[in-house]
Amino acid sequence: MQPDQTPAAADTDAQTENAAGTRADETSSENGAETTTPEPVTSGRQARPWLLALLLAALIALLAYRPDWRADAATWARTTAMQTFNISPRDVYAARLRIAGLADSALGERWRSAAARAGEDPGRFSTRYATRGRFEPDTIEAHVFQTALERGERFQVRLLRDAPACTDCRSALYADIQRRDADSDDPNAWATVRMLGTDGEVVNFVAERDGDYRVVLQPELAAAVGYQLAMARGGSLSFPVTGAATRDIGSGFGAPRDGGARKHHGVDIFAARGTPVTAVADGRVRTGTGGIGGKHVWLSSGMLGIGGARYYYAHLDAFNVESGDSVSTGDVLGYVGNTGNARTTPPHLHFGIYTSFGPVDPAPFLRPAPDLPES
Repeated sequence: MQPDQTPAAADTDAQTENAAGTRADETSSENGAETTTPEPVTSGRQARPWLLALLLAALIALLAYRPDWRADAATWARTTAMQTFNISPRDVYAARLRIAGLADSALGERWRSAAARAGEDPGRFSTRYATRGRFEPDTIEAHVFQTALERGERFQVRLLRDAPACTDCRSALYADIQRRDADSDDPNAWATVRMLGTDGEVVNFVAERDGDYRVVLQPELAAAVGYQLAMARGGSLSFPVTGAATRDIGSGFGAPRDGGARKHHGVDIFAARGTPVTAVADGRVRTGTGGIGGKHVWLSSGMLGIGGARYYYAHLDAFNVESGDSVSTGDVLGYVGNTGNARTTPPHLHFGIYTSFGPVDPAPFLRPAPDLPES
């Protein structure tokens, strides 16, 4: 028999707070007596603009005194603006070509179409990939490496550009991660979702949608650039049952339940009774004992447990936390059991992930972590 539960019933105890209204007392004048109006109290808000001005002046003075901070602030502002408006360094360089009148030249057109040409036959990989590459100054091309990701998978990339051959050599290398949604009918509907540095630092990107993802590398015109690239994909969460792995998942997301009346909104991870169940994120917990989930825990991530995903642990044998506790990733929340509607099945954990848009498949989140190869 296949165990299942829909946690909606377990999550209906949210309380609604009613705002209490306040009523101002009215002052009336009797027998023609004159009513005295109190003098307005000067608010401390008048001092706030001065305080903000002083703080701004202090910040400017610090930036002027510390050139390294000024450089970091400029880099942060530029990066934030580009990510906010989805503008990549490649887009900026293309705009510079347009301003210089080169965008519509033969060189400019070939440079702008380089990624599309390379995308017709990209380097493909499934789990991990490493390569070394080089762009010669007399060629105009891009290098594209593509894979498919499901929502919740982590994509790791490490890119290191070789040192320029000379101080005046053209050596700019533009690199980013692009996505094409799984339901897109347009083969060229690629959108930049993350810019990549070329300093060898590992970039972690978690897919928010199913789709094709690719890394695009392209140098500026007439640049001689060598690079080392390593990529890997895998799960973004730690496994919630100690000692278990994906092989222990016995019932997947979306399986029909109750003759097709509802679907399985999680995965069932089978393990021995009493096996520790751990937090997959930092957050706050709420415990419950009713409903078809039996003894269960809701873990709410995000700041103060607000605004992030919620993780549902059901059929527990016992708790190791109390409602309202703050927990960190890896903390033991409880122990595997078969309470609730799983009492006639072997002990297991029902694990679910819920966002503001509803349940999502936990399986891609729980795959083995990415393992970057040496490039």
